[in-house]
Amino acid sequence: MATKSTLKKKPDEQSQARLTESTELAQAPMRSAGPGVCVVRQGKFVSVDSLFAQLTGYTEEELLGTYSLNLVHAQDRELVRNEAIAELKAHHSPLPYEYRLVKKNGDVMWVLETIASSEYKGERAALVSFVDITDRKQAEEGLKQVLYRLRRAAEGIVQGIASIVESRDPHTAGHQRRVTDLAGAIAAEMGLPESQTHRIRMAAAIHDIGKIYVPVEILRMPHRFAEIESSIIKTHPRVGYNILKEMDFPYPVAETVLQHHERMDGFGYPAGLSGEDILLEARILGVADVVDAMASHRPYRPALGADKALKEISHNRGILYDPEVVDACLRLFTEKGFKFKYKGQDIT
Repeated sequence: MATKSTLKKKPDEQSQARLTESTELAQAPMRSAGPGVCVVRQGKFVSVDSLFAQLTGYTEEELLGTYSLNLVHAQDRELVRNEAIAELKAHHSPLPYEYRLVKKNGDVMWVLETIASSEYKGERAALVSFVDITDRKQAEEGLKQVLYRLRRAAEGIVQGIASIVESRDPHTAGHQRRVTDLAGAIAAEMGLPESQTHRIRMAAAIHDIGKIYVPVEILRMPHRFAEIESSIIKTHPRVGYNILKEMDFPYPVAETVLQHHERMDGFGYPAGLSGEDILLEARILGVADVVDAMASHRPYRPALGADKALKEISHNRGILYDPEVVDACLRLFTEKGFKFKYKGQDIT
């Protein structure tokens, strides 16, 4: 790796001083840590190698004495300042971090920086190495765009399926949308990652897809189901799973739909799972489903209201429903003012 000692010497004291500095820099630890290396003391460049100069587009003479943060993108300066302070104080091996550096011509370059405390000319200084990772970051951004478009396409398909299901049963139209909103809100209230919250919403939006195989006459019955009718209704989680498993989702949407009627005590359906054998996503979906089903109108009864629905999950907290999920749901309604609508009206 080139150092300043490879540069053409000038017959003056300044050149000699730079040559001496280059020799010391070559002896510093981590010299081979990256293609571009510099030494920063009191925030200013006191030595740079030719490769770092090439990376930035500046000459070595232009860089010496310049504040290093001047080259950092304005939006990243606080990050770089904090990372540098943390790394110089740390007792572990230096950890690399990424940020944007602005080249002399104004181009923005992504760099991976490693910084370590070192001794330079008898004083403490920061030895910094840089790697240009612009191509990698651009590739990552391109991949993010592709994944975003795929996600939007999947969401469109899911919404289309949900509309088909609800068109067969106008009495429960909007149920899946309300359950989606509540399940997503519960997940967020529990502090789950955005990615997990997203897949819960995806499953909630089509959790009743299996009802597409239930005769419309049963779905629209104006009285409570008889045993045979109830047994047919109870096939919908399995049917939904059989449909969705062929779609090869990158997360357990089909399994969540399959399990959303399982209960903590093992007396749910279709498999009689209990406790943590039930996916967390399904436990959240199950609570949201029950709350909306009780609070909303059904062909065989008027809406019972949110209060009765909340009493139901509170009474069976830890028995039928996951206690943490129930607590999050109760907080949404009692402390956070959560409401969902039925035919344009708030459900209370």
